[in-house]
Amino acid sequence: MTEFKKENDGSISIHQTDEENKKWHEEFYARQERKKKGFKESVKPQIMKILKDMKIDRVEIYYSGSGDDGSLEDATFYVGKNTINLTEKHIVDIGERKYWSHTDHTYKYTTDPMDLKDYIEEMAYDYLEAFHRGWEINEGQSGNIIFDVVKGTILHDYVSYVEHSEVEEI
Repeated sequence: MTEFKKENDGSISIHQTDEENKKWHEEFYARQERKKKGFKESVKPQIMKILKDMKIDRVEIYYSGSGDDGSLEDATFYVGKNTINLTEKHIVDIGERKYWSHTDHTYKYTTDPMDLKDYIEEMAYDYLEAFHRGWEINEGQSGNIIFDVVKGTILHDYVSYVEHSEVEEI
């Protein structure tokens, strides 16, 4: 049975049996695999269809994360080799969707249409959550996510930062 214990310094420690710990990890990794599968089978085709219908060939998104914080820095939309500026015509209406409320810190549902840029950024965050959970933790990770409609692929070019420490005595 999981126990929570308040320590003398005011912190709370969690004590689990090995079996509880094993079960938690098995469930966690099973959820991650379901997220990956759902993204590949449902989200990716939806993204490609929306971009194709809007005659956009490619979207490149740069992101960076570390120290328990991360953000998308830039999203560039291409038709051929030319960048384009999005207009009020670039609206996505996918029906009911789940989104994270930053004010309530909970997931909510809406049917409101959204700007294409906001949609693509949300999908990039979903991609990172499914395939690179923890990209914003500690030293973090940065990279580019490229939605290539012509090839029908999502390319992720990234660098994971790892702190390395050594002590030498001569």
